[in-house]
Amino acid sequence: MSLPQNSASGRRRRLAATRIRRTAAEAMRPVLRVMSRSDPDRDISPAALGLTMLWVADDVIAAVNRKLDRLGISENKLDVLMIFAAQSAEDEKSRAMRQTPSGISDYFGISKASATGVIDWLEKRGLISRTRQVQDRRSTPIEITPTGERFVADAVPVFEDACRDLVRTLSDRDRKDLQRILNKLWVHLKDPET
Repeated sequence: MSLPQNSASGRRRRLAATRIRRTAAEAMRPVLRVMSRSDPDRDISPAALGLTMLWVADDVIAAVNRKLDRLGISENKLDVLMIFAAQSAEDEKSRAMRQTPSGISDYFGISKASATGVIDWLEKRGLISRTRQVQDRRSTPIEITPTGERFVADAVPVFEDACRDLVRTLSDRDRKDLQRILNKLWVHLKDPET
């Protein structure tokens, strides 16, 4: 995994929008034309909104990663590390059950291979440590190290500022409306059957 995680498509869209100063609707018009070819009578507006969300998601991650770049960590790695920090105060049994590659995979909805890659990266830098369980050798609980705790303490203000900057141009009402909508989307995306 490279730092920061910044997709090539996100960079191209950002550069194109910067040079030309197009609206989202103008930027996606060519893509929507291609989408509408499959069924010209179909309403493309839901797909347009979904495409806007997808492009905004790329840009959100890129914006946060630009702020975190000076710390040498990406948003997804910091998320995992902050989960370890948050769970470090829990009882031993709860930590052992969740702080494993499988637990991280389930929690973030990523593949076990991706979770293992992030955990390997964090361990290599001394931010977490893994220990084998004598009673269950397949289980490898993971603990945040003192170095990891110090890193989180230094990173949280930078991360919080990056998150605040994402919604800086929104009014209180806009933020409340967006939060309500994002909460619905979160539930849908985590469990599409609901």
